[in-house]
Amino acid sequence: MATTIPLAQYIFSRLRQLNCYSIHGVPGDYTLRALDFLPASKIRWIGNANELCAGYAADGYARAAAVARFTTATGSRKALPPSVGALYTTYGVGELSAINAVAGSYAESTPVVHIVGTPSRKQWQTGACVHHSLSDGNLGVYAEMERRITCAQADLRCDDAQEAASIYDRVLGQCVRQSKPVYVNMPSDIVSSPVPAALLDRPLDLSIPANDAAEEDKVISTILARIQAAERPLIIADGLSYPFDFIAELNKIARVTSIPIMCYSAGKGVVDESLPSWRGPLTGPTELSTTSDLALLFGPLLSDTNTAAWSTIPDAGVSISFALDTVTIGDRIHKIRSKPLLEKLIDRLSSPQRSYSTPKQHTTNESARSPSPSSAISQDNFWARMSSWLKPHDTLLLANGTPLIGGRDMRLPTPTQVIASGIWCSIGQMLPAAQGVAAASRDLAIPGRTILFEGDGSFQVTCQSLSDIIWYRLDVTIFLVNNAGYAYERWLNGMDAEYNDVPGWRYADAARFFGAPDNSAEYPVLSRKVATWAELEDVLADEQIASDRGLKLIDIVMETDDVPSASRPGLKRAGEILRAS
Repeated sequence: MATTIPLAQYIFSRLRQLNCYSIHGVPGDYTLRALDFLPASKIRWIGNANELCAGYAADGYARAAAVARFTTATGSRKALPPSVGALYTTYGVGELSAINAVAGSYAESTPVVHIVGTPSRKQWQTGACVHHSLSDGNLGVYAEMERRITCAQADLRCDDAQEAASIYDRVLGQCVRQSKPVYVNMPSDIVSSPVPAALLDRPLDLSIPANDAAEEDKVISTILARIQAAERPLIIADGLSYPFDFIAELNKIARVTSIPIMCYSAGKGVVDESLPSWRGPLTGPTELSTTSDLALLFGPLLSDTNTAAWSTIPDAGVSISFALDTVTIGDRIHKIRSKPLLEKLIDRLSSPQRSYSTPKQHTTNESARSPSPSSAISQDNFWARMSSWLKPHDTLLLANGTPLIGGRDMRLPTPTQVIASGIWCSIGQMLPAAQGVAAASRDLAIPGRTILFEGDGSFQVTCQSLSDIIWYRLDVTIFLVNNAGYAYERWLNGMDAEYNDVPGWRYADAARFFGAPDNSAEYPVLSRKVATWAELEDVLADEQIASDRGLKLIDIVMETDDVPSASRPGLKRAGEILRAS
């Protein structure tokens, strides 16, 4: 066995130790030498059509892998290492193409390792006028851009490759501890420099400082007292509960206390919706949310889009918020890790001393009427029907726009993971993210289907990811909401404006154009276009469509101005805020 290995092999092998078995990207001349060391690292290369798609896919990979790490069919924890996603791009043009996705990972706390192949160390020293630079001698300008959207940076322009390995290890630790993306500058001339192979046997330092015991006990006592005194308490689950690993704890607290529980849009899937205390999504002010005397917020991301234009945020005076490394009670922020605190809080909670009789929210699947077979497919009826089609262990991706606002009203089986943007809301994100989720599902044997609910406008932004899905034979089901444009934006402004239209594509032909095999038993590909309720029912009854193998693309024609009924007041309010001076 070799006593040394190339630095690039070390870099990639460390990713595998963090439960990342595939790396996404687009090859470039500053990355090619390092890519030769992927096979020895046992890391799969997923070459994407463009770097933006690679960044979104790495984000999706990290989200799926994180949930797989701590969720099983019984809800118990697996003994798996922490998880990250990874992408590898070339200097300048490549990293800038991916920067939108990396910024989204930062905004929504997704641990992604962005490795960038850069010019040689000598070219850095001399400020050479290399291609992809700005021709001004400043080769570090792009790294400075990424410094603003990553929690740590590893500059591997070292004379000693072993020092570079140590710098890299420290940054990986920050990626895991902070659940944020990191940036790695790997010059092209250092990739083959040898480092001791034994360094890979040295565990990464992923340790998290223990909470101050006295401070932790004081905070727990305060929380217990607030819960015991509350007459109208409410639990609100949000999307950062996924990366912060709060899912088990908040569901246990809901079970033990019977406190009513709701979720913001990005928190869909966090809550076991079979709980008697489940009250539905918090899509606008309700009697329960506005009169609560205690609100426990888990993983909150209080953006305008996630909180119905801030109308559903509880008053700070009655709120206790659990973030990754802070607990906020009223206006006081305690620097303390929430997860270990929540584990101890559960041990000290007693069974409920009272029942909380609050009304359940009405979701679309509870209120929608059965349509006639020949009727057009409406948003309300569609999301209601899809609730009964879902299965435990499905991973759902809700694209920005009508899928995001319609999907939050679906009734979910347990367990179900939902990937939905709480703040970044970048159009086109979820198709490549679905590719990343499917790759993680294959690498880590994650059960269930990868199901994407996508809008036609979003699909047109990153449609090349369909090619990536097909090329790597990934299992994805896509329901494409085809309403000839940006329905969400139409309700905000410009209902009939040309700028809210998109070209009419033959979506059911897209898979064939991107190289899908015909009549393949190994990788079945099915495409359908439906416009009536009867046609949709035929599709949903098809066992091949319902299976977890292959690619399925269902083009669902809907009215141009149709959005879920429950969302219309919120969209109207958001439009008014948008136009306010």
